[in-house]
This record gives sequence, C-alpha cells and structure tokens, in this order.
Amino acid sequence: MTDSYRRRLWTAAVASVLLGAAVIIWWLLRDPTPYSLRKTPAVTVAVGAATSQYPDARQVAGDVDLLVKVYVQRLQAGDATDLARIGAPWYTGKEQAAQKLIARYGAQAAEPVEAIVEDPVVPSLAKIELCFSDGQRQTVYLSRDHDDVWWLQLGDGDPVAP
Repeated sequence: MTDSYRRRLWTAAVASVLLGAAVIIWWLLRDPTPYSLRKTPAVTVAVGAATSQYPDARQVAGDVDLLVKVYVQRLQAGDATDLARIGAPWYTGKEQAAQKLIARYGAQAAEPVEAIVEDPVVPSLAKIELCFSDGQRQTVYLSRDHDDVWWLQLGDGDPVAP
C-alpha cells in the first residue's frame, strides 16, 4: 500500500465519521414541532388529565400541553391565519373554521382556561375539554402525525390519515 492510498483511505474514513456524527447531532437537536408559544398575548392554561385507571390520559396531557396553550393563545389573539397553522396539515377549510372558533371563544381565552384530556385516549387521537372562566365549555380534538407532532383537528379531514 502506498502512502497516498493510505492518506485517501484515512481521509475518507474520517469524513464518514464526521458526517455520521453531524447527522446524529442534527437528528437529536431538531425540534419536530412546527409551532411555539409566543410572548404575547400571555395565556393562563392548566392542562390536566381526567381521572382514569390508565396512565395514557396523563401521558397525553403532557404531550399536548404546548399545543393546547398555543391554541388558546392564537384564539385570544384573534388571527384566523395563525390559528389555522396549528390545524392538521392534511385538513382543509382550516381558516374558515378558525374564524368561527375565534368568533365563538376568542373573548373567553383571555381569562384562565382549564383543559382536561378526556378518557379514554385512543392512539394518535385526543379529546380535550376546555373550561373557560365564564363557565363556557369547548371540546377540541387533536391528531398526532407520523412524526409524533400533535395537531388541532380544524376544518375537514380524516383524523387518522395524515
């Protein structure tokens, strides 16, 4: 084996290891959730699970906590386009559905909201009961996609077919 061949082989091995490490680091650090809570408007939302003999409701409550808070925040902000963005991507008519939700529940979202994950929990689907401070209630349905990201079922679509 010549020295130049060894150098090329060594360079290729080091480059492969570095590329593999970069891919693994990117995969571990990426956040698959395409939405986040904004600084304003501030919302007070308590997300919990209904009393259940199964741990699934508590697990789902932890998983959907961010989405529920983002939903209430977007509802309070009153921007239908922003609210439609947290709707399941495979649904249609999201902006029109968002406008209806804002008209009906937007004013109540400014006060503390209690969210309860209802039992039973079905894999990749969740039913959330929102209790607004004025006593009004709203049921929202959520779906989880293949990347384990939870979405609001908003508009028209199949909840289990992303």
